[in-house]
Formats: sequence, C-alpha cells, structure tokens
Amino acid sequence: MSSSVIAADEKKLKAEEGKLKKVFSMIKKMFSKELLWLLFIVLISIPIALIISYVMHQYGSKEVLDVFEALAGDQPTFMVVYIMCAVGIYFSRIVANAIKVQLKNTKKE
Repeated sequence: MSSSVIAADEKKLKAEEGKLKKVFSMIKKMFSKELLWLLFIVLISIPIALIISYVMHQYGSKEVLDVFEALAGDQPTFMVVYIMCAVGIYFSRIVANAIKVQLKNTKKE
C-alpha cells in the first residue's frame, strides 16, 4: 500500500468519526431534552391533579364519584388523577410534535 492510499483511508476514517460524534451529540441532546420535558410534566401535573381531585370531591355528583371509584379501585383519587394528567400532557406533547414535523415537511416540499 502506498502512503497516499493510507492517507486517504485515514481521512475517510476521520470523516466517519466526525459523523459518529455528531450522531452521539444529537442523541445526548435529544435525551436531555426529553428528560427536561418529563420533569416539567411531573411538576405541572401536581397542581392540575390537586385541582381536579378537589373539584371532583366538592362538586362531583355521587354517580361521578362512584364511577371514578370503580375505575381507581383502592388507589387514592389524587394518584389516579395525577397519572391521568401526566399521561395526557405527555400524549398531547407527542401529538403536537408530530403535527409540527408534518407541517415542517409540507413547507419543504
């Protein structure tokens, strides 16, 4: 092998290494962004769940409370409402991002 072939191979390897580093940095950025969203959802769901559970117990009819009790089982009302809020917020975020991506792709075409 000549030195020019070796130099070309080294240049290709360095280019691939740069691409790999970019991919890893994008993955790290994506995970950190997702972690911050999860933290935000966990924190914002607390007051929403407290308000909903308070309103349910203060102003909810007996039928509504019975249905909710059948759904919740032995779990406290707050925990069930909290989980429902967190899942709902996360799902709506995913749908909003999907719509945003679709609109961005439409604008490019």
